[in-house]
Amino acid sequence: MVRLICYNVEYCEGMLGDWWEYLKFWRTFSPPPHLDQRIIKALKTRNPGILALVEVDTGSFRAKKDEVKFFAQELGYKNFIEAVKYPLQGWLRLFHHVPILNKQANAIISKYRISDVRYHVFHEGTKRVIIEVTVHVPERLTLLVAHLALGAQTRREQIHELVGIVNSIHNPVILMGDFNTFHGESEILYLLKHTHLHHRWRLSPNEAYTEPAVHPSRRLDYVLTSSRIHVRHYHVLNFKFSDHLPLEVDFEVMPLHHDEPHEWHTPIPEFKKSYHYTRWMHEAKDDIKQGVEKYRSWRAERRLLKRLTTQNAKKQNSQKR
Repeated sequence: MVRLICYNVEYCEGMLGDWWEYLKFWRTFSPPPHLDQRIIKALKTRNPGILALVEVDTGSFRAKKDEVKFFAQELGYKNFIEAVKYPLQGWLRLFHHVPILNKQANAIISKYRISDVRYHVFHEGTKRVIIEVTVHVPERLTLLVAHLALGAQTRREQIHELVGIVNSIHNPVILMGDFNTFHGESEILYLLKHTHLHHRWRLSPNEAYTEPAVHPSRRLDYVLTSSRIHVRHYHVLNFKFSDHLPLEVDFEVMPLHHDEPHEWHTPIPEFKKSYHYTRWMHEAKDDIKQGVEKYRSWRAERRLLKRLTTQNAKKQNSQKR
């Protein structure tokens, strides 16, 4: 049996969700000391085989270290993948040059071997990057981690794109993360209807509310599993280190019989196809190339203007003499 924990750690800023706590803006720059160590100590009591982290700092001056590597090292795991949430294309690529923002990421840490790492990018929203990775448990299992938008319309478009991503995967799938479904689970019904994913929250002894941590009343975090994944336990952990509570899921990957269809038999509906990482890397390079060319053209114009100005000044001085 495999134990998975999905946790939005809120960059280890230590706010539990009361409105007045968000007035402590200084925690964005100076979070409580040693909070990451307290989280790790709590995680060790649960002994997860897979840990998905949302809103994790990968090395800004706020955290002073890569928290993903720190979590992996302290848990004794060698396999991890992390990705900053903002794309390298369009105006959002500027976030990669802004302190703190350029280190805000999602991550997967695993004691199992990982392979086939890919990144997808939503067309809309700010937090656009989705991590896709295959873990060997030992069966091949594909994990997807996403952090959806705060705006309802943008979130709806992102969910439509997730349908295509999920249905394009051959392996059993777990899609998880902070979906920000402020209007309830009805927001993901389209996703559940048009994929082979299931939400097993009813296995939880409570309502599986994860936010705010101080008095949970909303189900914002999800772990959705495909048909071949047999979920034995699904519940919320009472970890008071963030404004979200973590989800813990114990599951098994059932073997595929020869007379059964693959997970990906569901038809893919019409949608804007998600960018693969390599595509938006090429687009980002094209944007940078165009920017360099414009800069060189501007420099040439500046040099020409300076030369003409100098010649004009010399001509005026010679006429005065």
